[in-house]
Amino acid sequence: MKSAHSPKHWQQVLRGPYLAEQLQARLTQWAPTMFGFNLLTVDALSASFSLAGSRLLHSVHLSQTQPPCTAADIVGDATAMPFAPGSLDACLLAHVLDFSDHPHAILREVETVLRDDGWLIISGFNPYSSAGLASILPGISHKLPSLRHMVAPERLEDWLKLLGFEVLQRDYFGLTPVLEFPMLSKLRQQLVPHYCPSFAAVYVMLARKRRYPLTPIRQTKRKQHVLQPGMARQKQQVKISAEHQAKTQTIFATKSAESTEK
Repeated sequence: MKSAHSPKHWQQVLRGPYLAEQLQARLTQWAPTMFGFNLLTVDALSASFSLAGSRLLHSVHLSQTQPPCTAADIVGDATAMPFAPGSLDACLLAHVLDFSDHPHAILREVETVLRDDGWLIISGFNPYSSAGLASILPGISHKLPSLRHMVAPERLEDWLKLLGFEVLQRDYFGLTPVLEFPMLSKLRQQLVPHYCPSFAAVYVMLARKRRYPLTPIRQTKRKQHVLQPGMARQKQQVKISAEHQAKTQTIFATKSAESTEK
């Protein structure tokens, strides 16, 4: 189930047009690595983006709002998607978890409908940033999800790992274009994901569903000794040397007896 204040377009979100522009730039950068047949976009914010640079052939838009938006192909609940398991190749959740009462249930459902090695793109607001502070300020709080609905990026990564996803790419940016100058933007993209992601207002991640087959550990068999060249001769030599030693002892015993008789 979704919260009632889920936005239908980016103008209803604080700094929405700027955030949409930044997210589209990341999607354009990551799109060439994605391929398959079916792409699922959930809700209106996700449907506004384009993955034209990818090799995904078809796009399906799932709307959870009532009444649904005009571009919706299917109306339903993201916690119970009307798709067969493993039937989708990619899924885009642009701030879907931020406006949901059951974000983990949505992730479990996405994991079910995605095929092995399928792609998942998620963006969200960080509660430990300026977005979390703005969500409690009067006058602008209605343009952001409530603080209790925001999912921190570290928490989201833990959820994805538990569900078998591997996070391939991540990026973080703020609500204002303060660090979006050419040089500062490159520096931010290099440093923020590694050193201070917890303070970024918005995050976007590219993950991939992984399934590693469980290979049973086979019991190692003891190696059987195989006869090698020379082993038979070695035994024969040992036998001959033993006979020679016996004969030698007999000769010594005979000589000792003869010397005693004398």
